[in-house]
Amino acid sequence: MSKEVFEFLSAHRPFYMATVEGSAPRVRPMGFIMEHGGKIWFGMGTHKNVYKQLVANPKVEIVATGGPDSDWVRLSGEAVFDPRPELFQAALAAMPHLKDIYPEGGPTMGLFSLAKGKAVFMTLRGQPSKEVDL
Repeated sequence: MSKEVFEFLSAHRPFYMATVEGSAPRVRPMGFIMEHGGKIWFGMGTHKNVYKQLVANPKVEIVATGGPDSDWVRLSGEAVFDPRPELFQAALAAMPHLKDIYPEGGPTMGLFSLAKGKAVFMTLRGQPSKEVDL
């Protein structure tokens, strides 16, 4: 895990995630992120279309910007979901308000990290300034 990537995403929420539905791109704002076991984790409800899109096609890109006069970062890779209960407990510890969204017996949360992941920091002019394997 790159601490620099995690800190950038954490400081610049929401970030935006692109998936594919059929042959069409789908982009939405995301806010959940945590570090656990040396990996960056993202998540969403398993009842949502975004989850279904990632299960069907795990290729994903995530983009965050620091603002109109700032650098930005693009992450790419393949979503690998992990249903371990201890991972969900770590998510609740990272964002306690998730207990209201995902109560016991209610909708579940799909947590994923990136396999074959890469982050590219870009300058405002669109030039790569740093590349990090995730």
